[in-house]
Amino acid sequence: MPALPLPAAERARLLRVALGAAPPDLLLAGGRVVNVYTGEVLAWDVAVAGERIAAVGSDLGATAGPGTRVLDVAGKVLVPGFIDGHTHLDNILTVPELLRVAVPRGLTAFVSEMAQITSALGLPGARWFVEGLRDQPIHCFATAPVITFLTTEVVEGAPAIDEGEMAALLEDPHVLGLGEVYWHRLLERPERLLPLIERARALGKSVEGHSAGARGAKLCAFSAAGVGSCHEPITAGEALERLRLGLHVLIRDGSVRQDLEAVAAVKDEEVSLRRATLASDGIWPVELVERGYMDAIVQKAIDLGIPPVTAYQMASLNAAEHYGLDGDLGGIAPGRSADILAVPDLREVRPELVVARGRVVAREGRLLVEPRPLPRPPAVSDGLRLGPISADTFRLPARGRTARVRVIRIAGDILTAEDEATVPVRDGRIEADPGADLLLAAALARRGSGMRAVVLLRGLGLRAGALASTFSFDTADLVVVGTTPEAMAGAVRHLIALEGGVVAVDDAGTALAAVPLPLGGVASPAPVEELARGLQAIERAARGLGCRVARPLLTLITLTFQAIPALRLTPRGLLEVKTQRFLDLLVS
Repeated sequence: MPALPLPAAERARLLRVALGAAPPDLLLAGGRVVNVYTGEVLAWDVAVAGERIAAVGSDLGATAGPGTRVLDVAGKVLVPGFIDGHTHLDNILTVPELLRVAVPRGLTAFVSEMAQITSALGLPGARWFVEGLRDQPIHCFATAPVITFLTTEVVEGAPAIDEGEMAALLEDPHVLGLGEVYWHRLLERPERLLPLIERARALGKSVEGHSAGARGAKLCAFSAAGVGSCHEPITAGEALERLRLGLHVLIRDGSVRQDLEAVAAVKDEEVSLRRATLASDGIWPVELVERGYMDAIVQKAIDLGIPPVTAYQMASLNAAEHYGLDGDLGGIAPGRSADILAVPDLREVRPELVVARGRVVAREGRLLVEPRPLPRPPAVSDGLRLGPISADTFRLPARGRTARVRVIRIAGDILTAEDEATVPVRDGRIEADPGADLLLAAALARRGSGMRAVVLLRGLGLRAGALASTFSFDTADLVVVGTTPEAMAGAVRHLIALEGGVVAVDDAGTALAAVPLPLGGVASPAPVEELARGLQAIERAARGLGCRVARPLLTLITLTFQAIPALRLTPRGLLEVKTQRFLDLLVS
């Protein structure tokens, strides 16, 4: 199993401090410790040497030496630092900027997917992301991007990252396993994924799963193939079925989905939640600023009736155990990394003190240790090659006076369905009809193949202008929706000038709001607060153009999403996800 390296000399020092033969560097005295191993709350001091806990117990004050930093935490409750066991931190914001906001809120470790940056830039993007995880104030990990491996080949015939490159990533100590595996792709072509799964398992690493919609025999087959987790349950029943099969269930409550309230009812089944973990599945700037991060998720779990100690387990030890890191992370015990939060009360999740890797990194909401800056990124031009753009790029040629066409219908924030419509043909082309809620939608391959598709979309409600983004789920291709080809061309040209991002434009193609994402077209080094303001401006502009869905940006960027069986937009055309067939726009 993976483990955090510790030199023998450091281990020997832990022994001496534990035996009282050497003083600790840091002593947390007078608090009550949540013991996630036994479920107790104990009156304990905590002695820290270097980055690790050396000893716990009552009245360790006598072990302090002249150089020991003693922190009086009397009246406080000490809990393990929060671990986000499944997130997506390779898009919109960067890890250093996230840490500035998240560490004071109690985040001391995370495990992130990196499919967006890899789909955008290939292996160099993945390597760049992993390099940015090293030597940070907290523990930062990633998983190898199975999503990129599986989905980019659908668009351009070859994956942006191949099997050998995936296997090489698995060797990196900061890569804890394979990222989420789409169940329908695994069961459809097991020979494509089983060698990678076996490689990960041979290295003692995890295999993450995405089993939305799977049940019964299909879910059993998914688990039997070697997948160890799922973060997709949206009901207590779905969570329970997966727990009974031995899967780790990551209950998400982040920016894309908030399933905790529904899934938390599993507590009423009187089953063990030791294999249930709290996670975000991605946190975006607006929610990070307005709501919080793991602190808000743990608080919500407690407010929903999950016992506090259980909630703290679900945000620490359970995640560490899932990744085989529980010998190093996840609890306040000797030998473990000194990742400790002081909160005012067992039920009040408000970190007043954050210790990570043995250092006080935040206090009273203020960051005290700066994150390590990002290394130099790969060339953005390597990840955004679209060719010349004009209104003709987005015209839909057709013959006759009318045409019967397939239409993508918005069925929810991230859900789509297949519809049909008979539309007029004018001057040899099909046009958008905002009055009938029919818009033009297009996806453009970003890696230079010139592949692009234009289709019709229903349900977004746009009455004017266009919305466009180079950040889209799975393949990170450019997606644009608009009322006219001219507005769509204006939006895309604006994104090219920005080197990627998100934009809302009016009928003339003039930008109403824009968020540059110059890092591969999927992320920005800007501060979280600035990004939050920019994304809110995009949403306001979209509504001003008539958009009536609850979350315009989320709906836009998930038109390409291949995880949930539905009709999706790709640069090759309309993809029926369940069968992996491409469908003609015109209905025969």
